[in-house]
This record gives sequence, C-alpha cells and structure tokens, in this order.
Amino acid sequence: MPKFNLRQNHHVEQDADISTTGEIVRAEVPSDHVVSVNIEATADASYAIDVAAVDEPGADDWFENEVVYDQADEADPQDIRDAFVLGDRHMRVRVTTAAADGETATVTLQGAK
Repeated sequence: MPKFNLRQNHHVEQDADISTTGEIVRAEVPSDHVVSVNIEATADASYAIDVAAVDEPGADDWFENEVVYDQADEADPQDIRDAFVLGDRHMRVRVTTAAADGETATVTLQGAK
C-alpha cells in the first residue's frame, strides 16, 4: 500500500481501487496535525479510518473504525470530506463495503499544524 509522511503536507492517491475491501492509503502523522480527508469516488462505497500508535504497525496494532463513513449514512457517499486532529500516529483509509468492479476513488490527505 502507498505510505507517506504528512510532514510533506499532502498526498493524493488517484484511481485507488474501491471494488474490493481493504487498505487504499496509509500515512504517518508526525506531532499534532489537523488531517483533512477527501474521498471522491466513481461509485458508492463505505470507508473506515484506522489509527495506530506504533512505528511500522502490524495487523494487531490498529485501532480500527476510529472514523466510519457508511454509504447508507452519508449524504453523498461519492464525495466525503472530513477533518480531525491526530498526533504522532499512523493512519490508514480502508474500503469496508466495496463498489462494483472497476470503480475507483481519489483520496486526498492533507495535514496542517
């Protein structure tokens, strides 16, 4: 999975496959940052944001579903925008309910101190 450090301020993951469940992007959030998440998709899907407090998190190190975007609860599940504060954490965005084959999303993560 693509991994980057939000110290670089932002990352755009274009054409991420949302036709299967699983991680689509991962980031390291150094110190305290306001993190903005934008998901622009070609079809409805559900997503979760997980966080971990250890370097190089393994499968058992994640606090899953810290933030959930369920397609049934979102006004527009193809255009999700949110912001929150994280510090000294790793985060990832996962597809939890997949879209149809061939559907994609552009996921933008931005960090600001």
